[in-house]
Amino acid sequence: MNSRLILRWLVLWVGVGAAMRAFFLSQYPADPALIGGTAFFAGALNDVLAFLLALGLAALCNLVHPRLARPGFVLALAVAWLVCVAEIFFWLEFEGRLDRLVFHYLAYPKEVLVFLEDQFYLSLFAVPFIVLVWLTYRGLGHPDRDSPRSRAAALVLAAVGVLLWGSPWQPAALADSRVALAFVNNGYLSVLEDARYPVDDIVWLQQQTTSATAAPLVPPGPLRQQLARKRHVVLIIQESFAGPVWREAELRQRYLPNFVALEKRSLSFTNLYATGSRTTRGMEAILNGFPPLPGISTTERAQYERLPALPRVLQQAGFRTAFLYGGWPDFSNFSNYWRAAGFQQIWSREDFNEDFETSWGVSDQALFTRLLAEMSALTHQHDRVFLSTLTVSHHRPYEFPPGVVAWPADARESAYAMAYADQSLGDFMRQASEQDWYNDTIFIVVADHGPYPRGDAIIPLDSFRIPLLIYGNGISPRVFAAPGSSISLPLTVLQMLDLPKTESFSGASLLCDCATPVPVEYGYHLGLLEDNQLQVLDRHGGWRQWQYTPESGALLPLSAQTGVSEQQQRLLAMFAPAYQWYYSKRPD
Repeated sequence: MNSRLILRWLVLWVGVGAAMRAFFLSQYPADPALIGGTAFFAGALNDVLAFLLALGLAALCNLVHPRLARPGFVLALAVAWLVCVAEIFFWLEFEGRLDRLVFHYLAYPKEVLVFLEDQFYLSLFAVPFIVLVWLTYRGLGHPDRDSPRSRAAALVLAAVGVLLWGSPWQPAALADSRVALAFVNNGYLSVLEDARYPVDDIVWLQQQTTSATAAPLVPPGPLRQQLARKRHVVLIIQESFAGPVWREAELRQRYLPNFVALEKRSLSFTNLYATGSRTTRGMEAILNGFPPLPGISTTERAQYERLPALPRVLQQAGFRTAFLYGGWPDFSNFSNYWRAAGFQQIWSREDFNEDFETSWGVSDQALFTRLLAEMSALTHQHDRVFLSTLTVSHHRPYEFPPGVVAWPADARESAYAMAYADQSLGDFMRQASEQDWYNDTIFIVVADHGPYPRGDAIIPLDSFRIPLLIYGNGISPRVFAAPGSSISLPLTVLQMLDLPKTESFSGASLLCDCATPVPVEYGYHLGLLEDNQLQVLDRHGGWRQWQYTPESGALLPLSAQTGVSEQQQRLLAMFAPAYQWYYSKRPD
């Protein structure tokens, strides 16, 4: 390619990057740290680094054979515009750049294409996209087939350098702002940074630490006696059933009347936090009681079979264990993981025959109807049953069967989908109360995670806050307001059922109504909430801390401490032993 073509392409590239950042500002509340020229300048420099990657792809094609110069240029333009479109969708959905989810989605192409078509009408963009690539090609001009091979080789080497070592420039003034760092970054560099992150060789998680201090167990009493008399457990994991609609009293009354009614009759945990922002993280906490290591959930890593598992412990205690899911069985390694965790029976969307389905699976009504039938069959065949389920109606595209709630089913609004999920839950509880197994059953309702994190801290903690209800006929209702984590659910269930801890679950029983460990992970950063202070070990090994106000969800940055504080030691004591156990004890 000649110098003029490269220059024209670079100007277009940087201009598009600046336009995207201006668009992102329009979608996010104005922040002085983002508006300043420093952020745009840093973003332009990062875009130049990314430009070398696209330029290197085109140069590589020219280097292989001169006849591939023009097709290679078209390919590079197509990739560039594809990433641009993907970044816009990603920002609107997640308030961030492309990240490690790219690798996750590439592992499940069939399901992801169905999701994208159903949620974003992907096919409608095909023709405009092709036209855009063609117009760009015509506007920039054709690359020369007889360009010097030395120039092409130099461009390829520059691209390889960025691929192996290139990192985004992140001004120190923006270090505490999650959104600002995403603003100056771009999808190319953020994905490369995640790809190079050494999840199985993190130095600061390999140091020796003292053991984490567990909260006291709850001594026998009226509540423990009421719980221990139950023979069955139904665990309902509600997809992203949290956020403003759940937290704000007016919205909760409007959209979640059944949840509110059930809450008044339950053990209600009002200050509980998920460990991450995805369903796999929710599973890892709720079923495995395992701390969230940096990166993807351990349920998707090699050796997931070795995780401690609540269903396995319950199976050994005489429970029949089963999982009912209305979505894709193989997405996110679900079916393999559930079998390894000790579920003896698994049903998925392939076992349903429903007229109404979204790309994520069957409706909550269909799921709960099947749950009633399977629970009745299992309790007739087995003395003790542990039946878990995962809903999908409150997930994009937020569609549900019409005529169930007062809000339009095709509006694709999160609040309306939550109202439908609430109605389905209420109908299930009313129908369950008519079953002969009802009085012998503990019902646990918990969200896997909240809506995707919003907020400017590198771990926006308030977005991780979720509800937990434990209900059983004859169990005295009570509100538990102490901070806790879904990671503590396995130990809580074992104590409710008066069963011994036979596997190495983390956390502590939530029934103590005292402060229990609250670990979180987001973007390879690790956090621990204690005494309304969020201690964070960032992905580069640096320490940060915030003052947290649960009532408002506000996070106020605190000045960095010198040395390692007691709180930081406790954070390491939560994560480092789990990390060392997971990566040092290899199976024979």
